[in-house]
Amino acid sequence: MKKPQMKDETRKKVDNFWYYYKFHVLIGAFLLFMVIVFIKDMLGKVDYDYNIAFVTDYMIADEDSQALQGYFEANAEDLNGDGEVHVQIQNYVLPPDDAQGYDPQMLAAGQTKMTVDMQEGTSMIFFISQQNFEKFKDAGVFPEKLEDFAKVEDCAAYEEIGRPASVKDLYVAMRSLEGTKMEKDEEMTTYYDACETLLDQFVSGQK
Repeated sequence: MKKPQMKDETRKKVDNFWYYYKFHVLIGAFLLFMVIVFIKDMLGKVDYDYNIAFVTDYMIADEDSQALQGYFEANAEDLNGDGEVHVQIQNYVLPPDDAQGYDPQMLAAGQTKMTVDMQEGTSMIFFISQQNFEKFKDAGVFPEKLEDFAKVEDCAAYEEIGRPASVKDLYVAMRSLEGTKMEKDEEMTTYYDACETLLDQFVSGQK
């Protein structure tokens, strides 16, 4: 008769504990879950050495983006010292104002992201279409004339990466830091110099 009584007492204790502390347990479990998700995200997060911007009238093809990413990662310097080189391709799609079939909210979000990129210096190398150069040529970020850009199809690396059609007509150049807060930031100027070396190799083929 003692065993059933002990079981009943244990069950009552568990029931009482759950009655008074169930919200504490649930909140604790939720917080633990969030911590696990956060740690997993942090461990899986890629620390990019370079961000390279593409300001285009349309989304560049995935295979072309991968070819460019592969080229830059194979030729770039490990800036953060983690033993690996990671390059992120940022494609800002800004079609002509009269273009049809685009979500206005998506376009506005893309332009906002690009504006933040230019303000923060996330990307130093910019591939840009002619019509988007006309949009931003007075922003003080890019060379004043399109002739000061390199045409992608004329770059030495264009042949090496298989002549990707969706970037053939783009132009590429370094952005300017002149007159910005980044101009005197040693970390940013170091990043700029590394990007400039990488772009020079892309254009000329000379290491």
